[in-house]
Formats: sequence, C-alpha cells, structure tokens
Amino acid sequence: MEGMFNPLTILLHIVNAVILGAALYLLLLKPVRRFMNARKERVEAELSRVDEARQALEERHRLAEDELLASKRQTADVVAQSVAEARERAQEIMENAHIDAENTLKQAHMEAESMRRSAREEMCGEVAGLSVMLAGKLLQREVTEKDHEKLIEEFLEKVV
Repeated sequence: MEGMFNPLTILLHIVNAVILGAALYLLLLKPVRRFMNARKERVEAELSRVDEARQALEERHRLAEDELLASKRQTADVVAQSVAEARERAQEIMENAHIDAENTLKQAHMEAESMRRSAREEMCGEVAGLSVMLAGKLLQREVTEKDHEKLIEEFLEKVV
C-alpha cells in the first residue's frame, strides 16, 4: 500500500495538475477570454449602432410628426382663409344686390312719378279741352239752371 501513497507520486500529480492548469490557462482561458471580450465589444458596438439608429428613427419620427402638425395647421389656415374670403365675397354680393335693389326701386319711383306727371298733364289737357268746349256751348246758347246742372254732371262723369 505504500505505492499508493508515495509522496513523490503525489507531488508529481500536483505538479502535473499545476502544469496542466497553467497550460489550460494559457492555451484555453486567454483565447476564450479574448474571443469573449472581442465578441462583447462587437455586441456593444452593435448595440450602440442599434441605439443610434433608434435615436435617429425617433428623431425622424418626431420631425415627421412636426411636419404633419405643420401641415394640419397650414391646412386649417387655408380653410379659415377660404371661409373668410367666401364670407367677404358673400357680403360683397349682398351689398351689390342691395345697391341694385335700391337702384331698381329708385328707377321704379322715378318711372311712377313720370307716369303720374304724364297722367296729370293729360288730365289737365282734357280738363282744359272740356272747359273750352263747355264755354263754347255756354256761349252758343243761353244756359238755364237745369242745363248748368246737366253740364256739371256730364263734366264730372267724363273726369271721373
């Protein structure tokens, strides 16, 4: 049993383990650590690019929303301006129609006044003619009171 617990064997096993550990450390751990660090850097770089792209996308989204809001405002302004212009045009049309109506009414009043004057002049002419005729009849004969009443009635019938 002595061969099993030989101190030299144990020491050789320990030295072998240390050499194996150092070799594994140098051969495997360092390259794996370098690989992992390089991969970590690539992932961080990729995450950084993704974050930059996300920020750029958010900025573009914000700009698009601002442009949309500006377009909505501009559209609202154009609509408001169009409504104001339409109201002004409607007001102008109403004023022109009112002026035309006043002019037509004035013209109708002038025509009515002209017709009234014409009718009055015509009536005056008829009255003058009837008066001359009445005077002529009176002068041709002697008029009695009955004749006078009869002439007045005839005159009134013709005038009215």
